[in-house]
Amino acid sequence: MAQVIIHESDDGLVVVSPASHLDINKAADYLVPLGADYRIVEENELPDDPEFWAAWTIDCKVDIKKAKEVWRSKMRLVRDQKLKALDIEWMKAMENGEVKVASSIAAKKQMLRDVTEREDFRKLRSLKQIKSYWPEILH
Repeated sequence: MAQVIIHESDDGLVVVSPASHLDINKAADYLVPLGADYRIVEENELPDDPEFWAAWTIDCKVDIKKAKEVWRSKMRLVRDQKLKALDIEWMKAMENGEVKVASSIAAKKQMLRDVTEREDFRKLRSLKQIKSYWPEILH
């Protein structure tokens, strides 16, 4: 199995795979930023879920707190599209004087805004739980 160099950056874990003919220790001297902590590991030691790349750590684990942020970002993308559609429905209801309909739409919009801060999401403790979490309102 090939070896890779890993080090952390502000954007998450950086994985560098130097050309196979290079000495990996010498490559690390050139490829890792000065003063940065790094490790040389076997490729198969890296976490196997690229969806959570930004949550990987230099210890070849997944930081659950960061994984939740990755998942929140994913939920926000879907939520934002749903909010845009509801904005149009709300405006139409208001233009037509349908106050009850507009109020119902406003309540649904608030539920969407709150979706990333729900208590059930905060209680998740594993990557498997996070990946299986997708509130019905986002379907």
